[in-house]
Amino acid sequence: MNAQRPLLISTDAELIDDVLRLAAANGVEIHLATDAESARSRWQLAPLVLVGADASLHVAAARMTRRRDVVLVARDPDPDTWQNAVALGAEHVVALPDAERWLIDRLADSGEGPTRDGRLLAVVGSGAGAGASTFAVTLALAAARSMKVLLVDGDALGGGLDIVLGLEDAPGIRWADLAETRGRLGVHSLEEALPEFGGLCVLSWGRSGPSALSIDAVSAVVDAAVRGFDLVVVDLPRYLDAPAELVLSRADLAMIVTSNRVRSTAAAARLVEQLEGRSNAVRLVLRMDPKGLRDDAIELALGIPVVARLPVLAGIPGRADDGEPPTVGDAYGKACAAALRLLATGVDRAA
Repeated sequence: MNAQRPLLISTDAELIDDVLRLAAANGVEIHLATDAESARSRWQLAPLVLVGADASLHVAAARMTRRRDVVLVARDPDPDTWQNAVALGAEHVVALPDAERWLIDRLADSGEGPTRDGRLLAVVGSGAGAGASTFAVTLALAAARSMKVLLVDGDALGGGLDIVLGLEDAPGIRWADLAETRGRLGVHSLEEALPEFGGLCVLSWGRSGPSALSIDAVSAVVDAAVRGFDLVVVDLPRYLDAPAELVLSRADLAMIVTSNRVRSTAAAARLVEQLEGRSNAVRLVLRMDPKGLRDDAIELALGIPVVARLPVLAGIPGRADDGEPPTVGDAYGKACAAALRLLATGVDRAA
């Protein structure tokens, strides 16, 4: 039995013909079951489960184990179709023939296996030298010790995170290679094409090519990233263009990295205003200068909790120029652990 085939449950001959035709266009073979019992052995193993509208009530009544990647397929959806989808636990309702393109793309990706539903963390600095990129790299490296992580360079004018990791000459794709991407991007093809550092996959800017990306390209990459990785860390620019706003809208958590000096706090206040309504949850990472403001005063001024504190470390820019990635010391380790705990347990916006 090939468990990597998508599973279709239906007795509707016309719908079955449509799905098999779309699958054949991608060279994808389908397991066909006519009822829930014959589908039960493949239900959890299949990378994608398609349930025909004609079989949705029967499958829901069979109390199959809830899982991701279940799609209800219908030719003429009506209000009952949507109710049945809820009972079934389906993530999507696909109406044919209107949604053929979507289903073709989804079938093409079915070889990826079950999706990961990764967490998306956006990191943004309050100003130049705040240390946001260093924190993003360090956090990604720390997390990559125990999970599958993608580090994304979202700042076209930042010089390139590949340089921070000494990957500027490493083979692999950069943003320029994905600038024309549209639609659904395959997880395996993305992962295999990216440069890697110690198990950490990195998508960065090259030394040439476009300095701006389309919403379509960024959306495709973010969608593939959260399907294929446990954690996606995006280092965003201070200027919130449309792609940055897209990342923020999808991020589980946004972390502002700033120092506790007066000017940095003022800059962070402006950034907080920009993030309002654009991000699900925002927290602060403070670089603590002994002569700076107290962290509780900054929390009060900005109205956002401080979740991590970092020391002021000299020599990091010089080491980055030499291709030496930042190390995960005690202070950085605690900050990284705090961020990962928030992502693992969920973030209360009101906290």
